[in-house]
Amino acid sequence: MLSSYMMSAVVLLTAYSSAVAAVQGGPALEPPSDPGAPWAIEWSTPDRKDEMTPKTLILCSDHMDEHLRRYWSLIEKSGVLKGYTILDGSKLGAYKSATGSVGYIVSAHKGKQDQTVSNCVANYPELQPLVSDFIEKGISAQQDEFKNLIRIGILPREVRPRQCYSRFYYQTEDYYPTRNTKKWLALIDVDDSPDNRCFDVTLPATFGIHPFSCESAGICVHDRK
Repeated sequence: MLSSYMMSAVVLLTAYSSAVAAVQGGPALEPPSDPGAPWAIEWSTPDRKDEMTPKTLILCSDHMDEHLRRYWSLIEKSGVLKGYTILDGSKLGAYKSATGSVGYIVSAHKGKQDQTVSNCVANYPELQPLVSDFIEKGISAQQDEFKNLIRIGILPREVRPRQCYSRFYYQTEDYYPTRNTKKWLALIDVDDSPDNRCFDVTLPATFGIHPFSCESAGICVHDRK
């Protein structure tokens, strides 16, 4: 149980530290000299990229165009992610032509998502119960876990209330799947922040990239167009 707490604490502190750094300011990140060969990437969970991340990912998002663009940009900039495909989940035609292992990404702002996400999720019967489980049970469970991390001293008491909620669901009912044999089926991400700070963390985490490494390698820098 402690390892689960520690993993959550790492993600929470990463998001918290990133927000603090953004407020305090810092040196501008230098882009990689060769965009096709990014700086060394630090993998927080390397097995996720190599064995556990489905090659084809179906996205349902309330910021579909922006999130699709940033996923595609990450894959394009990172030479080690060749072969991964992110598809617009609202377009069933694209899904029907997908081959190989398939996973789902659901990304929405809590209480602000429009009908787009619900309609998209409704297209995939295997995804609906996972989203319902997360909304009904997962968020409250993570809120309780966050409070417990503060209570036992892993997180400081002055840390801001939790705003980012996410969970990977696997193709098996086992909570900790055996490595090399199981792939995750869905990543559910609910953002209760006023901006996209939660997505900034879950974007690289989808492939097991450490968020700090993703920024320093120049492949997660916001290149808004």
